[in-house]
Amino acid sequence: MYKRFFGVMLSLVLVASSAVAQDDLSKRAEQLKNRVADLNRQLMKLEEDTLAPIDTQVVVFLAVDADTDFELDAVELKLDDTLATHYLYSNQDRGALKRGGVQRLYMGALSEGGHSLQAVFNGRSSGDHYFRKAESLKFAKSVGATYLELRVKRDPGNPKLPRFVISELR
Repeated sequence: MYKRFFGVMLSLVLVASSAVAQDDLSKRAEQLKNRVADLNRQLMKLEEDTLAPIDTQVVVFLAVDADTDFELDAVELKLDDTLATHYLYSNQDRGALKRGGVQRLYMGALSEGGHSLQAVFNGRSSGDHYFRKAESLKFAKSVGATYLELRVKRDPGNPKLPRFVISELR
C-alpha cells in the first residue's frame, strides 16, 4: 500500500514539475517572440531609411471620405510615367478606409526637380456602374520629404459620382 501511495505521489511531483517547466518554456517563448517582433520593426525602419532617405523621400497616402458612394476596387499609381505600385482592395480594406483609415500607398525616393504623379482609380459607383478614372498632378520635389494625398470625395454637383483629388500635404 505504501508503494502505491509513493508511486502516486511521485507521479504527481513529476507532473507538477513538468507543468512548471512548460510554464517557464512558454514565458521564454513569449519573450523571444516579442524580441523578434522588435528586431523586425527596427529592421523595417532601417530598410526604409536606406531605400528612401528623408531628403529624397516621397510618400503617397490614400483616403476615402465616408459619405462617398463609391466602392474602390483598385488603384494604380505612376510616377513619371513608370508604374510605382498598384493595389487591389478587399472588403476589409474598403471598410477601414470608409471608417476614416488612411493607407500609405507608396513610399520611395525621387530626385529634386519636377515630377508627375498619375493615379488611376477603379471601382463601382451607385447603381453598380463600373468606373475608371485617372487624375494627375505635377509637383516639384525639393529637399526633404514630400507627402502627397489621393482622396476619393463625394462630388457636390453630382452626389452619385465620386470626385478624385490629388494634393500635396504641407
